[in-house]
Amino acid sequence: MAVLGKRMKPSAAIAVIRNAILEVKSKKQEHVSVDALLNYLNDLDEDIDNKHEFDEASFRAEHERNLTHYEVQQQHSLEMWRSVITFALGSIKSAMLINGGGAVALLAFIGNIWVKGIADNAVASITFSIAFFSFGVLAASIGSGTTYVAQYCYAAEWEKTAISFHVSTVIIIFLSYILFGFGAYEAYMSFSEHLHP
Repeated sequence: MAVLGKRMKPSAAIAVIRNAILEVKSKKQEHVSVDALLNYLNDLDEDIDNKHEFDEASFRAEHERNLTHYEVQQQHSLEMWRSVITFALGSIKSAMLINGGGAVALLAFIGNIWVKGIADNAVASITFSIAFFSFGVLAASIGSGTTYVAQYCYAAEWEKTAISFHVSTVIIIFLSYILFGFGAYEAYMSFSEHLHP
């Protein structure tokens, strides 16, 4: 009689039991109802095969569900990261544009009033506004550079360094907007003092 192994499939184990019972039956020894036992083993064999197929199908379904969930999470994280980068680029471009536009507008204005001979002290006070706008453009440019370094550090998985550059970028861009505010205020004060006495 074959010995049941540890790695034997359930259907093989049932076949071994069935063969042993058939051997007992062939010897005309019927202390138990052999037919009932064989019917039971046949039913058990079918149940084990069905359970095995069900377990495998259940495992595959669960695996597919987990895999799909993971893919959706990854896609969501990627899209959120892309939107963060898009907004960051927009804020950097905006900081450069408003500061650069303010400086260019004031330079054009100074050129115009210089030709017309308006007071030199008006031109001198407007130059503070141009300085604020210029430093605002410089801060935005530095912010663009620190953004690149932060992205490089994130890609290299240097989390602490990446976060420090990320935070410094936000502070620098915020500083650029503050410099624009000072430049606009200084320009307003210069206009109100010298052009409308």
